[in-house]
Amino acid sequence: MSWLASFGVAIATGLLGMVVSGVVANLAVEWYRVSSFEGGSGYFVVGLALVGLIAGAVIGLGVARLLPDAGAVRALGTSAAVVVLLGAGIGGVSRLLADVPPTIDGNRLLLAFELRWPPGDTAVAAMTGRSYARLGAASGQSVRVWGDGVLLVEDARFADGRWIVPGAVEIFTARGTRLLDVGLGDSAPAGFVVDLPGHPGTKDRTWSDWLSQLGPGGSELPNGLSYRHRVVTTSEPLRQQAVGPFTVSTTVSYFFQGALNVAVSATSQFTITRDGRPIAGLDVVEAVAMIGGTRPALLVRTGEANATGQCQLLHDDGGSTTRTPLSECVPHITGQLLTADSGDWHASRRVAAPPGWLDRTTFKIPGLYRIQGGILDTRTLAFTASEPPDSPTPINGLAPISMSPDESSYAWFAHANDDEQQPVLCVTDWRSNSTYTVPIDRARMRYTEYTSLDPGWVAHHFAWERGDGGVTRLVPRAAFTPLPYRGDREIDGNGTMSSYYLKPGGTALRNAMVEAMVHELGAERMPDELDGYHQVVRYEGKLVKSSVVGSGGFVSIGMDFGTVDSDLMTRLADRLDALLATRRFDVHFHVDPPIEPPA
Repeated sequence: MSWLASFGVAIATGLLGMVVSGVVANLAVEWYRVSSFEGGSGYFVVGLALVGLIAGAVIGLGVARLLPDAGAVRALGTSAAVVVLLGAGIGGVSRLLADVPPTIDGNRLLLAFELRWPPGDTAVAAMTGRSYARLGAASGQSVRVWGDGVLLVEDARFADGRWIVPGAVEIFTARGTRLLDVGLGDSAPAGFVVDLPGHPGTKDRTWSDWLSQLGPGGSELPNGLSYRHRVVTTSEPLRQQAVGPFTVSTTVSYFFQGALNVAVSATSQFTITRDGRPIAGLDVVEAVAMIGGTRPALLVRTGEANATGQCQLLHDDGGSTTRTPLSECVPHITGQLLTADSGDWHASRRVAAPPGWLDRTTFKIPGLYRIQGGILDTRTLAFTASEPPDSPTPINGLAPISMSPDESSYAWFAHANDDEQQPVLCVTDWRSNSTYTVPIDRARMRYTEYTSLDPGWVAHHFAWERGDGGVTRLVPRAAFTPLPYRGDREIDGNGTMSSYYLKPGGTALRNAMVEAMVHELGAERMPDELDGYHQVVRYEGKLVKSSVVGSGGFVSIGMDFGTVDSDLMTRLADRLDALLATRRFDVHFHVDPPIEPPA
């Protein structure tokens, strides 16, 4: 066979190898859940297709030269067979090693379970801390991989003298022994082997008996616990919750860790019924929030998740359901309480509702809320369309921080001219869609960061006054006693406090704080580090370092990465704030003077 014919066989076989590799790679994207983020899955398929192109060309050329007396057709057939068999073998092995979720009628599966405590055990009622559930795939004596799940502590019920807590996990693979691991707040976790076939069937969709062994034929579960389980498909409701005459059914497709790692979120759709009958016009519901108040009401978001949706208000109207369209809205319903009450303001921000579940927290406090498209009064269920202000540029996600006594205007924070050195309060009349700004006096009001502002801070430094025409306006108070300085606390998404900042501050403030920790808080002075940049003390047995961050004009007090003790830092911050409240350190709150260059 000539070299020209050999190269022809190589090119044809290479093209076949590219196709075979592309098909296998495309299947592997699903088998191994290759992320599509920033085109990752596409690059994966293209990359393996190019590998197949090169490998196929090499195989084709090799076969053509090893069979010099064969014709081009025979060489091409032989090399093509090698490529197809090799691709089938690689694809088969990849499929066997992949965690492919089992299905029933084409629907993925969840494992619903219930934990039951022994009679008289009140652990559930007193449970604190974070709870979790996850399903592991075990190989031998070790767990190879864990999948997501949720423990629905808020759905705990008391039946027949026992506490029962439901939960669910994704059945993400048909391989290995299934181990259910459940964390019960601050109590010891519970884990047990679930007797479930690799590919569950119809018989597994009914509740099992109550089980009390760690696994089939195993020892008893600790603390007298028992459990039962059943399989639920992703096309049927996992959870049902009652809100007055309405029943909200949640059908879950996936679990995932929500923002800040606070709670498990879900990809879900909802069905809303009244007295067992569907409500007309609510075919696809992507989000549901309960409205706090005397009348049962729901705020729902209709439409597909990736399309423009509409927020609608449902409420009971003397035995019938009233459905009121409000405005277009994003997939996850949001609401910001408009209030001058610091207690309500902080309470509304304390808990964020995770996506994918009935939201019982966002609108829990009756009042006015800013939602997408306008203002909703949850006390009267009245909605007023209102465009959100766009000048000065709002800080994304920052809630309004005060409300006028007549509830006609709300105050929010921004930077004038997008300049961080020009903090202002913006006041928006939501009925007339008009906004004006009031400057914040950084020095007189001891302003450091907008994260420290709340309705109490606004009320201390500003007043609502009725002007011409009876219009209420926000004005700075002519006289006020400066609030005590307080430190800013750096807290990460897991709730861990790592650092404490004092602004404005320089060397004098850092030295005064170190002396106070030693002489008033019982810390032990240790040798300085980094040529005095870090002044170090031992507090409650741990090293705490203080430094002056000259570029930012503040003092930093914290612990080295990897040694952070959040509880210790919280206690220290509380005690330092108490010292600052005496106002003895006010004189030290200033930045260091600039260093004059040598003449």
